[in-house]
Amino acid sequence: MTHGYNGSQVLFRQAKARALAARRFAREADQEQAEGRSGIERRQREKDAVIATLVLAQGAGEAYVNWVYLQAGVTPSGTWIDRWGGLRNAARELGRDDKFGPPREHRKFFNELDAWRNYLLHGDEKARKSLHQALKAQDGTDLTNETDLLDGAYAASVMDRAEAAFRWAEQQTGIQAPFLDGAWVAFDEC
Repeated sequence: MTHGYNGSQVLFRQAKARALAARRFAREADQEQAEGRSGIERRQREKDAVIATLVLAQGAGEAYVNWVYLQAGVTPSGTWIDRWGGLRNAARELGRDDKFGPPREHRKFFNELDAWRNYLLHGDEKARKSLHQALKAQDGTDLTNETDLLDGAYAASVMDRAEAAFRWAEQQTGIQAPFLDGAWVAFDEC
């Protein structure tokens, strides 16, 4: 069976567009506030764009690792984060060195993305506790209100870390990561 569709491309590109939009909304809110207006509507759009960035970036990470397994002809197991941890199995089938494991910062980042996704889409107490643990593990952040973190700078950070993880995986497996294959963003998307 030929697999000709890599969904991580679309998800990554849209996450990138939403992160850029979040930065634009933040600038517009700052400008409105400097002019004596509230900037509330722009801040809400900024937050919405960050939420979309997080959900799409998580989806891109899950789609990309599954794409690598498909290309290698390996049946994945475990969670999507476990699959990133087992990329050496796909690398071996692709004829590459399999003596590696994911860097700690990537695993912590994936846990953070997963926790955000679960919190944003489920919002239950278990998801909230998981998010607090992931944020604290990542950089010591301990918030009383999770959404205080959702700003344009955070969206840019998410995309930088996603790209770093994809670059690492591409180097290990030889399977092109989404940022290099059609992940451009048109000005009218953000």
